[in-house]
Amino acid sequence: MSQGTMDSNCIALLPGVLTFLSDPKQSLPDDTCLEKLLDWLTSIINEDDDRNLLDQQPCLLEFISSMCESKTTDPIILSFTLKLTGLLAATKKGFSRLEERGVVRVAFAREGGAVREQWEEASVRCGWLLGLRRMLEHHRAMLFISENALTKLILQSQCEKSLFVAAAANQLLAQILNFHHPPITAEQTAQENGHSSPEWITVTTEIVGQVGGALVSQEHFRVLQALRLLALSLPGCRAPLLGSVWRVALGPLEVLVEAQTNNLSLPVMEVLQAAATTELFSQSEARVEELMRATLKERDPKTAIRCASAIIRQQHCSEPLKRMAVGIVLQPLEFITGSPLQTLPSGSGDAKEVSGLQPVLEDQLSQRSMCISLLSLSLSSVAELSLSNSLFVDAPVQPVTEAVLQLLKVSLGQSPSPAPYNKSFVHLIGCSRVQRCGLDALISLSSCEGGQGLRQEVLNVLLQYLQSPDSDPTVLQKTLQALLKWICSEELEECTQTHLFTQNLFPALMKRVCDVHWEVRDSTLEFITELTVNSRDSAAFSSAVWGSGIVSLLLACLDDSESYVRASAISALSQAVTTPRHQGAPNANSPHSLPDEVLTRLTDILAQDDEAFPRRAVVKAFIAWLSGPRPPPSLDQSLPGLLALGIDDLDWEVKVHTLALTETLMDKTLSRCSLAEALGKLQEYGAFSVFFKGLLDCDRPVAQKSCQLLLRLREVIKVKCESAGSPGDTPTFQLQSHQWGKDLLRKWKGVDVSDWSAEGKPEGHWPKEEVSLREVVSQLDLEGMQQALMRSSDHVMASPQSLMEDILAVTQQGDDNAMDCY
Repeated sequence: MSQGTMDSNCIALLPGVLTFLSDPKQSLPDDTCLEKLLDWLTSIINEDDDRNLLDQQPCLLEFISSMCESKTTDPIILSFTLKLTGLLAATKKGFSRLEERGVVRVAFAREGGAVREQWEEASVRCGWLLGLRRMLEHHRAMLFISENALTKLILQSQCEKSLFVAAAANQLLAQILNFHHPPITAEQTAQENGHSSPEWITVTTEIVGQVGGALVSQEHFRVLQALRLLALSLPGCRAPLLGSVWRVALGPLEVLVEAQTNNLSLPVMEVLQAAATTELFSQSEARVEELMRATLKERDPKTAIRCASAIIRQQHCSEPLKRMAVGIVLQPLEFITGSPLQTLPSGSGDAKEVSGLQPVLEDQLSQRSMCISLLSLSLSSVAELSLSNSLFVDAPVQPVTEAVLQLLKVSLGQSPSPAPYNKSFVHLIGCSRVQRCGLDALISLSSCEGGQGLRQEVLNVLLQYLQSPDSDPTVLQKTLQALLKWICSEELEECTQTHLFTQNLFPALMKRVCDVHWEVRDSTLEFITELTVNSRDSAAFSSAVWGSGIVSLLLACLDDSESYVRASAISALSQAVTTPRHQGAPNANSPHSLPDEVLTRLTDILAQDDEAFPRRAVVKAFIAWLSGPRPPPSLDQSLPGLLALGIDDLDWEVKVHTLALTETLMDKTLSRCSLAEALGKLQEYGAFSVFFKGLLDCDRPVAQKSCQLLLRLREVIKVKCESAGSPGDTPTFQLQSHQWGKDLLRKWKGVDVSDWSAEGKPEGHWPKEEVSLREVVSQLDLEGMQQALMRSSDHVMASPQSLMEDILAVTQQGDDNAMDCY
């Protein structure tokens, strides 16, 4: 049953659920079920706008009416009722029915009843606002807000102490300002189009006036809420309202930008970003870009950098403004390293404005905490912006990369060269936060054009971090990520590769594989795996693998105490031992017999390891071997045992990977042999037993994968037999001699093999003796199984019917039993 379906069972349960909710003596242990119920009703209405749910379910109207009129309604139930009322009133038919009963006025005009009595409850006020917002889908709802003078109350809620209420009020106000109800006919335009109606004009005029007043208020929260409303509503505003809103906001925004109030600068920038998405950006009198430029003069460098990053990300932004913003982002980096990173004409306005921030910046960078904070922010902005090449407006990649490298060297304890005139760099020594941000920047810069000339220097710095005993584990993880990026970004010369791999990288990696921190060991092994995949065809890499002794070390890592490390070691080892051994490569690991030795070790792990992670890694390693050009020689004869172990594993992911291994084997075998020969080989491997066992597995992903593979197999048999013009021979099975065969008969054919007499099978059943593969896959309703498996258990456990049954069950259970609405 789909989430939006109202079947007979749900119809039968709904009145009981509403009766339970309306009973003041009953209480819900978990009110999130009310949101689930509301979501379901919303989906029903969304599926069919013309459906009048109130006519189909009169109990809804009775429930809403009684809850809104009662003075003893629980606040949580009342909040739910108000949201439900707004949902049902969102259609014109629903609004009319509720209005006839006077429910809309009692609920939203607060004319007596529960809403007036419970107004002090924040949950009721929040429900009231959200209900109004749901209802605001047609002109009559706007007319209702205007006639009942609700705008003032909504505006008061905007500055509530409850952040939930204040946020709901802002969302409702933004929806009113963005209200666009299309006309039905040309004659009805004035009545039906919200923009043309006097009611909408009255309401929006009141809101805009209040926004203007709030922006010049001395109360910080009022100003903040007004800025948030502008940021929410401006992108959806249309002319002429857009111009009216901006004319009211422009003066106060100029004052706020000039005042440079730190905790309002970013909300102001969000307003300017919202305005930049509208036609205001191209209007000189709106001064959007001018105000953006002014935010960059913020006295607080941290705020200025954040504003600058936001400007650089803007799609439509003039080059001078973007250039200035880039200068602000790079300024801390420039100041610490003493290296000019941007080519601004001397004496230009941009250069003067950027340098105008230097005295404040210099003072803050002299303080250790501020220095680290500003540099981390600058480096993080470089990392983020360089990914999209947004940063490099008159700021070449190479100088920026050099500055990042200099910072990383200083942070490692090296003396800066040339020595900068300021001494702030001493704050960076050993600072892991700056190191991580700098490494993130290097990772991003690796994909930028223009930085490859520094590749060797970058690799040298990264190797120093890898070799340093003082490097933090998180820094080492970033170092390995950066190394992989820079090594693989472009092919190195053979002599450079040899020196890098043999003399520097592999000795450092071998130390890190033995690190005391398991996270470092794990990251190092993952790095070796990725590097092997990307460099296996390199003769220099092959020499390093076979000559360094790292393979023996990887074998030792299979006994690591941490299961994550063992899993990563399996992945690294499986890739390393299939690396081609080029002519002249050292023979430190007897490579010809090693793959078979590794195969034996991995089979033992699959059979004996107590943790699932290594067992999953083993099966994935076999898939990689079988898919690759150089599998271990004895893999073929080991496959039957491996498949049998994998499909009988207790971990569902191991079983799914085993099915993927069987799929690879099936594809490879079918591509090399005739159908009859391929199916015979697959039977010898035990592939069909794997498929049928998986089909009967209690874990849904396993059964799904098996069903998918059997459908593919059935189609292959059908196509190849049709093209050959004969039924074709397929392997046969004695179903009753296999447990999976007995289970298949019992589950899908209703046959219990234990009831068969010695004289033979009951009439109409599959043969007792033998049945062909083709007959098995034809008899099974694989499409039906696939459809059932795709639905998952959620269609029962998370269905509306299950939800309502859970609610009703509360009346029949003790206080110790909590309802599970999920």
